Amino acid sequence: MRPLVALLLCCVAPALFAAPPARIEATYDVTTKGVKIAEIRERFTRSGDRYRIESLSKPVGLLALFKPDTLQLISEGDITEQGLRPQSFVYKRSRETIKNTAADFDWRQSTLMLSDRYGQRFEPLPADTQDRLSALYQFRYVPFLRERKELTVHITNGSKIDTRQYLIHPRQILTVPLGTLETLYLATPPESTSWKTEIWLSVENGNFPCKIVLTEDNGDRLSQVLTALSITQ
Repeated sequence: MRPLVALLLCCVAPALFAAPPARIEATYDVTTKGVKIAEIRERFTRSGDRYRIESLSKPVGLLALFKPDTLQLISEGDITEQGLRPQSFVYKRSRETIKNTAADFDWRQSTLMLSDRYGQRFEPLPADTQDRLSALYQFRYVPFLRERKELTVHITNGSKIDTRQYLIHPRQILTVPLGTLETLYLATPPESTSWKTEIWLSVENGNFPCKIVLTEDNGDRLSQVLTALSITQ
């Protein structure tokens, strides 16, 4: 089973980087087979050229009764001309702590320290690496994303670095609880199994993810849909 690419994460003019948001607050519903199983609340804050993103997932309904495990993700780092440059990432479960991971980025030495149940180790750090939380906010800073046909990114979850390739389809209209939005649609290329990641980015909201769908190897689907969004400049 592969984890929710909550995840997994655009066309940005120079003026957009000149004034990145001071604060973003977002709420998502997580569903499978039409049943809501969790709610995600995220907050992005900027202080000067530093950023912090915190995401908290809480189960709801029957899942909250039988598996009341919350998931907290935290990404902190710098805001550069190329966008977000993570310095640290934490993946923390309240109960299944054996699954907890962390990543520390050493950009000067081009090394990434990974921490998980197997201990600590160092890996080479590709220049454009994001963590699985900052990756979703980095789409805002990818230049000329609307004109691209594909995008390759490196993403760490604290245990490893994955290389993801997305095919890009512009100008798709998507209706979510927040409203009807023009989106960019990103999807991983077909594989030998049903596994697939799909991301819809709201163009009018700075290429902010408004829907994410993960299809597992066995065909099971997990959807994350934006229900509320506040962006403060």
